[in-house]
Amino acid sequence: MMMHTTLNQLRSLRLETMAQALEQQLTQSGIGAMSFEERLALLVDREVHGRQDRRCARLLKT
Repeated sequence: MMMHTTLNQLRSLRLETMAQALEQQLTQSGIGAMSFEERLALLVDREVHGRQDRRCARLLKT
């Protein structure tokens, strides 16, 4: 239940890529071996790269 709330909150903050990355982490075996900081860094990295990719796509389109 708590994870569902967290995913909804990420989406309400327009952090869709981070929410998707978190969902993927939850399905991966062995992810528990990583520290909190490592997992958080992966989530933030995915969000940053997702935004950069969308920005580049938007600029190329215009």
